Amino acid sequence: MKFIQIRDEPIAPGGLVEWTPYVPGGLGAWEPDSRLTSHNHEEHLRSAFEYRARTQREGGREAWLGLSIEFDEPLSIPAIRKVLTQWIDRHEVLRSHVVIKGSGLQRLTTPPGTVRLKMGRIGWYPESGPLVEQLGGAFDRATAPLHWPAYLFATVGREDSFTLLFAADHSLVDGYSLIMAQQELVTLYRAAREHRNPALPEVGSYVDFSAEERRLADQTGADHPAIAMWKEFLSAGGGDMPALLRSSHSRTARSREDQDYADETTIPQESLWGVVADDDTANRFTAVCSEAGGTLTAGILAAFAVVHHAMTGDPEFRCVLPRHTRNDTQWLAALGWFVGLAPFWIDMSDSPTFDQAVARSTEMLKRGRQGASLPFERVAQLIGYKGAPRFVISFIDTRYAPGAGAADAGRAKVIRSHSYSPHEVYIWINRTPSGLRYSARFPRESPLRAYGVAESSTEFPWSTVLEADPSRPLPDADAADLNPDIGPVHAYLRAFSLLVRQLGDASAFSKAM
Repeated sequence: MKFIQIRDEPIAPGGLVEWTPYVPGGLGAWEPDSRLTSHNHEEHLRSAFEYRARTQREGGREAWLGLSIEFDEPLSIPAIRKVLTQWIDRHEVLRSHVVIKGSGLQRLTTPPGTVRLKMGRIGWYPESGPLVEQLGGAFDRATAPLHWPAYLFATVGREDSFTLLFAADHSLVDGYSLIMAQQELVTLYRAAREHRNPALPEVGSYVDFSAEERRLADQTGADHPAIAMWKEFLSAGGGDMPALLRSSHSRTARSREDQDYADETTIPQESLWGVVADDDTANRFTAVCSEAGGTLTAGILAAFAVVHHAMTGDPEFRCVLPRHTRNDTQWLAALGWFVGLAPFWIDMSDSPTFDQAVARSTEMLKRGRQGASLPFERVAQLIGYKGAPRFVISFIDTRYAPGAGAADAGRAKVIRSHSYSPHEVYIWINRTPSGLRYSARFPRESPLRAYGVAESSTEFPWSTVLEADPSRPLPDADAADLNPDIGPVHAYLRAFSLLVRQLGDASAFSKAM
């Protein structure tokens, strides 16, 4: 299943309709709700509020996630209206809103059956480009977190097919939510067309989850194990979060860049996506990781660590890992922001072999669970830290999600907004039924020499890791876009992809690894 920025791929032309949720009487008809708001959600709201006050613009354009689902049949207006209202009733987070009131927050919630949909016919688009731009702009405007609804549906209808799209502010959904949601929406539509009960399993409410998470987190103090772990992680970087690479330009310029992590530029980040390895190669790479005593997750992080050390010579590899907090079955298919953050760092000073790096990654992943056991916003409060993650690596295995095979074959994809951060580098690696996929967003790049990295470092020293020929091409044309001469993210992802393929193609685990 692809995870791409909405403008990365075309959408087939057709008739665009926007479906906007509303409640008669507006928020004044909603019920006050005493359930607490998660630390994630509160920080997100306050950042959006500060952004609006500073710029006089809404803060929604760089924080939404969504879905695009293809249906090989004509669009039924009654069926899609029924599906979307059923889905809103199913997930309470779509019927709940949090309002900032001074230094406090007020949650409002409306019961199932009260949300209706306004159908807005936007027009017929004979070309994909203007259609995608219209959708991107509409989603940017509709997902501002300070308003309800902070989400929007759209359909693009054609004679024999249609596309269903959904976008929501990050406070309402995460990537795993959407991986699960695509099959839910397909199931609901099939049931509506066939006039039967969809028979979906019950799900919990993220509003309940966030209230309990907040209650427990607010009871913690500086003696929580997560505090010591994050302090250790930050102290290893001079008190700061890791970046992918540190620029070599002047200290004054760097200091100016670091003044405010929340700075937003007018230049959108760049985006990359593609395939690291096909299914057979990914299975062989997983076997190599297993023989080294680790999981696929540990192997992916070890591969990034090996690449980083080979390119930079840094004695340590550091990044931040998102870790899901769906620790009960009722949360597995629930929409919501079920994400914690864990620090990750391993020693690379002795230039370890891949299997040694896997062992170190495995140990760090076990330790890192403690770091993610407390919301990072609460950690930051307790230690007085004002920054935010800059270099994040995420891994999700989607193979066991309902409908994963059809989604990966092209039926559905997760989409995301532009980001305008001048600092953040996010890399997502997903194991899907067809193999390993990558996606990344990052600021506009400079050549490696601007970061004090020799251009020759892109000629990966394979002999230090395995005995193999790295000249073999990457698995598809998408990866050809990874030009190491452009900048560090291209170089990282190309070296990572080559390393995974070469390890996966090795016939046996050997001393060279």
